[in-house]
Amino acid sequence: MQTTWLLLMVKGLMIGSIYALISLGFNVIYRTTGVLNFAQGEFVMLGGIIASWTYHALHWPLFAALATGVLCAGVVGLLLDVLAIRPVRNAPPVIHIIITVGAAIVIKSLTSLIWGTEPFHLPACKTGSFQWQGVPVSFQGILIFLVGGVCMIGLFVFFRHTRTGRAMKACSENREAARLCGVSPDRMSMMSFGLSALLGGIAGILITPMLSMSFDGGTMLGLKGFSAAIIGGLGHPVGGVLGGLILGLLEQYGCWFSSVYKETLAVIMVVVILLVRPKGLFTR
Repeated sequence: MQTTWLLLMVKGLMIGSIYALISLGFNVIYRTTGVLNFAQGEFVMLGGIIASWTYHALHWPLFAALATGVLCAGVVGLLLDVLAIRPVRNAPPVIHIIITVGAAIVIKSLTSLIWGTEPFHLPACKTGSFQWQGVPVSFQGILIFLVGGVCMIGLFVFFRHTRTGRAMKACSENREAARLCGVSPDRMSMMSFGLSALLGGIAGILITPMLSMSFDGGTMLGLKGFSAAIIGGLGHPVGGVLGGLILGLLEQYGCWFSSVYKETLAVIMVVVILLVRPKGLFTR
């Protein structure tokens, strides 16, 4: 029994780290522009599929393929802001939500046309595992956990201690005041979408070796990342990471009772948090 619970905890932390990375992408855009980007899951999907395609079809070295997947996801994020968000920058928030949902559908459809509907696979960056209290822990899972922690710390330092990060926060607080202080809200918005897409691409190349990736794989991952952001508090990077870990653990321990609850648990958690503490568990 103890070994089983430890195994579920390890798997929960690994999956939760992926949710945490996706939630960081939501938080970066929301913290800068106030936009909820529901195409974030598609950035994850693109990162995994493009990396797998360049590795298997073009026979590129693994790390070159991984870098290509992340960079291509970042380029798509930049294009989404320039082509779809910037022309309606001053529109009501619901318009932005509709645009990002439409963009997610377009990206998913184009991906299925270009690369097909079969799942894509990638080899792990670090193969093998070790035993901890009788539980096998893969090196790929440790890598996922470490990358999530590094990204969280990096974003915290970026927004708190760099000029560009403070400028992005200023645009979220008051765009006109930021403009009067010499900050370009359009440039900050484009940077936030690009950074968010890069985080999504990183999540994609990390999760594809574990679960594979298909053209529709980003939808559920995006929902889980959004749920993690809601649990931790939108605009709160540390809270988003903790929310992702909590959600991953709850999913795995929920499977102990019934696997039926695994996919619905994220939605249930969002509803409960919105009813009890709308600003998230870790916001003041």
